[in-house]
Amino acid sequence: MKLASHDLAQDNVRRVETAPPLQASEATRARIANAPVQTRTVALVALAVAGGAFGLHAGAAFFIPVVTSVFLAYALAPVVGRLERLHVPRALGAVLAVLLVMAVSAIAVQRTIDSASEVLEELPTAVQKLRYEITSWQRDGHGPLKQVTKTADELQKLAGATTATPGAATTPAAPAPQPKALAAGTAGMASFLAQIASVLFLTYFLLSTGDLFRRRLMQMMGSSFATRKKTLVILRCVQKVNQRYFAVVLAVNVAVGIATSIGLYFLEVRHHVFWGLAIAVLHIIPYVGAAVIVGAVGLMAFLQFESIGQAIAAASVPLLASSLIGIWLQTALLGRTARMNPVVIFGSLLFWGMVWGGWGLILAFPIMATAKIVFAEIDRLKPLALLMSD
Repeated sequence: MKLASHDLAQDNVRRVETAPPLQASEATRARIANAPVQTRTVALVALAVAGGAFGLHAGAAFFIPVVTSVFLAYALAPVVGRLERLHVPRALGAVLAVLLVMAVSAIAVQRTIDSASEVLEELPTAVQKLRYEITSWQRDGHGPLKQVTKTADELQKLAGATTATPGAATTPAAPAPQPKALAAGTAGMASFLAQIASVLFLTYFLLSTGDLFRRRLMQMMGSSFATRKKTLVILRCVQKVNQRYFAVVLAVNVAVGIATSIGLYFLEVRHHVFWGLAIAVLHIIPYVGAAVIVGAVGLMAFLQFESIGQAIAAASVPLLASSLIGIWLQTALLGRTARMNPVVIFGSLLFWGMVWGGWGLILAFPIMATAKIVFAEIDRLKPLALLMSD
């Protein structure tokens, strides 16, 4: 019996040893099957991003008013709610809120245009003077920059000598036809005004309907209580963050504009009110708006004082105001929910600016803040929210 059982055990061992490795083959097949799937997934994600960017760019005339009106409705919702608590009908409160936005925007635009006309008249002179100073410095200075300039001049002369033909007269470039330029400018202005009108009407309808779309969206989520609860949490968080964002941005931009105007006033820089209004408006574009104003203030101060030191001092006023108030204080007031690292902010500015132009630069931060909130509430997308955080 012992011998028979021993032979049976040896047969089982040999059978196991000679049998094909099922687990190993299944694991190998799984790895082989998973490799193309991952490659396909990356390719599909890349195609989806490219197709989405193209679709957003192609449908900019539709998407820009819709997205802008949604965020504007979030910003004005507390005003309409306060009026409703004072027994003002919601439709009338929505009209009053939209009229308030129109009045404030009209006053700001009028003041900006009145001051901008003088600045725009002086801007070409400032650029010409700066160019003259740079060329004088290059001509009188010594060092590598002068040698590079001389080399470039010699190469340009050599290229002109080899390409020019004797007796050939150079024909100046024909200027662009004025009627076409005028038509293009008129069409652009008409498109801009149409977008503004669409934004105002959509904002009014969103404010007057209240939470109708929220209820409809909750119904679309199905009968699952967990899904509806998650959707409600996301919508409330998005509304809260966007309301806080627009309130903080409004207060911070006004503070930056006032600080810039006061600082330039004490430095006796011309058009200090205009620069305060300009940075208050452009500061809504993170980093880029303030950088434009800093360069413009420095250039115009150099034209006025003809001193690089005073130009740097004048440019430092909007730089300090936008850094201390516009970045540090705004980041502290927004809270951790809306904070994002600078790489994500710059990347979003590049992407949305490429897709929607100036509107994209303005809407980039609210869109990314909303995306971060949505990612943080979905388990599979939480790593993306962590990647976007500061």
